[in-house]
Amino acid sequence: MRIVTWNVLGLTGYPRDVAVQAIGRPGEAANCDHFARIFTGLGADVLALQEGVTHPVARDIARRCGLHLATFPSPQSWPGHVLSRFPIVESRTFSHADAGDELTCFSRTAGAALLQVSAQQQLWVTCVHLHPGDVPLRAREGALLRQRLQELQVVCGNTVVLGDFNCDVSEAVHAHLGDLGFVNAMATAGGGLQRTMDTADINPWKIDHIYLSASLGPTLSSATVIRAAGFRTDAPRPAGVWDHSDHLPVQADLVWP
Repeated sequence: MRIVTWNVLGLTGYPRDVAVQAIGRPGEAANCDHFARIFTGLGADVLALQEGVTHPVARDIARRCGLHLATFPSPQSWPGHVLSRFPIVESRTFSHADAGDELTCFSRTAGAALLQVSAQQQLWVTCVHLHPGDVPLRAREGALLRQRLQELQVVCGNTVVLGDFNCDVSEAVHAHLGDLGFVNAMATAGGGLQRTMDTADINPWKIDHIYLSASLGPTLSSATVIRAAGFRTDAPRPAGVWDHSDHLPVQADLVWP
């Protein structure tokens, strides 16, 4: 099984003013065709997206790819999606506002989709996009994510947590996942953490991750950050050259089920 997570920058391409000349705007046929081709080329059985698009646009792309789709709404402007070769049994959204909250937890997106991988095996795919700048809020998001994962694992212990964590592994959310027995795919089988924002004109960061539950950790065979042409560009950026996103996809391969 191949699992990929990717912050896709709203499918605008990067830099967007250059990319729009080649692929059009999100929702336009050329744009949907482009990203359907790129997603298919990843060869993923499960593809989680952050900074996604409206559900109708994501549905059109999923249909082009021949994949099932779950969409997790955003309280603001950054929905998430899971595209899956496997049927989706149910999905849950975590980003619910509390009365009096100026900015709710998971203001970007967070949710989980339960996949029917085989007649005997199910899998929770938990897609998160944590807050980029508010460290105390990100700590609250990490604690709430831990609570939600404990609830999910009552239903099914096979769980993947992936997405744009917007922080390095020193922050509390990563400790919560470790406490629950999750392993970081890149740290375990990818030769160590690598930059997942690493293209010309972007500050470099290692913030996109795939975590596997204890039941899945032993099945991990390899992990990588995809750095192929079209996904990143060395500085200085040549005129007219654009990338699919400002983030790089992270991929994990499992010998499972």
